[in-house]
Amino acid sequence: MRRPLIIAIAVLIFLGLLLWLISTLGTLYAGLSNLHPWLAQAITSLIVVLMLAALGVVAYYGWLFLRPRHRAQPPPLPKTTSEAAVAQLQSLDQQLSHIQDEVARQALVQRAKTVTHAFEQQRLHLVIVGSGSAGKTSLANALMGEMAGETAVTKGTTTQQQDYRIAIPAIDGEIILSDSPGLLDVGAADQNTRELATQADLLLYVVDNDLHRAQYEILMQLLAVGKRTLLVLNKIDHYTDDEVALLVSRLRQRIGQQMEGEDVVAIAAHPKDEPTPYIQPLIDRIIAILRAEGRDLIANNILLQSQRLSIEARQLLTQQRQQKAEAIIDRYQWIGAGVLAATPLPVVDMLATAAVNTQMVVELGQVYGISVSIEDARTLAISLAKTMGSLGLVKGALKLLTVGLQANLATAVAGKLLQGVSAAYLTRIAGKSFVDYFENQQDWGDGGMQAVLEKHYQLNRRDQIVQQFIQQAIASVRS
Repeated sequence: MRRPLIIAIAVLIFLGLLLWLISTLGTLYAGLSNLHPWLAQAITSLIVVLMLAALGVVAYYGWLFLRPRHRAQPPPLPKTTSEAAVAQLQSLDQQLSHIQDEVARQALVQRAKTVTHAFEQQRLHLVIVGSGSAGKTSLANALMGEMAGETAVTKGTTTQQQDYRIAIPAIDGEIILSDSPGLLDVGAADQNTRELATQADLLLYVVDNDLHRAQYEILMQLLAVGKRTLLVLNKIDHYTDDEVALLVSRLRQRIGQQMEGEDVVAIAAHPKDEPTPYIQPLIDRIIAILRAEGRDLIANNILLQSQRLSIEARQLLTQQRQQKAEAIIDRYQWIGAGVLAATPLPVVDMLATAAVNTQMVVELGQVYGISVSIEDARTLAISLAKTMGSLGLVKGALKLLTVGLQANLATAVAGKLLQGVSAAYLTRIAGKSFVDYFENQQDWGDGGMQAVLEKHYQLNRRDQIVQQFIQQAIASVRS
């Protein structure tokens, strides 16, 4: 309703102005005609042309103002887990394209291709994990229907990951079964097993007794990252029926609301006195889960894997940007030192430092993909310089560096260097502060610019850092 009302008022105003202009032009033409008819026509025509041009400009900008706004529509939110996984993989590709370390980038690219291929092939990955000799390999053998690896009582028999292709009744598609080294084993095997566990679409967590604390903590960690898990109580042939029932009850109490009670399954993968494994309850549960959740399990896992790769890519990009930012700060701190050392002023001239900081801000913004104009950079630099002064950081830096310089050089020489070195020191604190600003999407955070400056001043006033900085400054001057 507001837009038609505005248009109606504008039309009425326009008509009123048009009538007034016509009347004014008539009066003007009549007056000029008394002097000379051609002069009256020429001047009136010129005024009409200028008025039409002005009306055209007004009409154009009025149309811009009143026209319906066509806002760019944001991309639709994913409706399914599969769509979210596709979107995450596309975002990951963009991130990887910005990584300049070719070795690291290629390593991530290969891992991303593996994740993408698994998603495209809709390949299900089942991983068996557990501690010690809980019977993981025996379970893998039973699921395979044949002996697939060595089984023994000795803890940690499986020392390397073993992958098998299996066929489960009533389930289409390729299924990969991985048998892992034992959790809680000493060395790299334990870490590799945990990494493998996070890559599973469905995890079979095998125990042969009640959960002890370390096993429970690992299980909770896996559940916390979204791993669909079955808790498999193996070797039930070692217990009486009452003992098995008690163990299953305890395990269900341990997992509480973290898992469904049906996801605790009791089996005997390699019975002592029977040639045939008792694993049908586990197979039934696996089939039920894969029928109901198979595609979602794959999509959820792909989403998790791509998110983890994205985090690694962001960390590499952050390191890459920090290295570039450090080089920029290092360059401008000595430029600032040269500018300030060349002036005869007895104290650090913060305006001159701000002038140097202006270009530093522009270049730091470019590192983080943010375009900062010279005017905005100057405003930021001056504002930061004033904040430094109000916090007493200038006097603090002078005092801090005076002691350090006099400890390394003669007093007279130290006095001449003080101004330039102080400028470099303050430029460094400013640069570090601007890095925080850009990393935080051009936001100083809850504490504002003052809190960021104080943080970096405190970080850079430690004795070891000050002494390293002074040694670097002396070496720069002597060279």
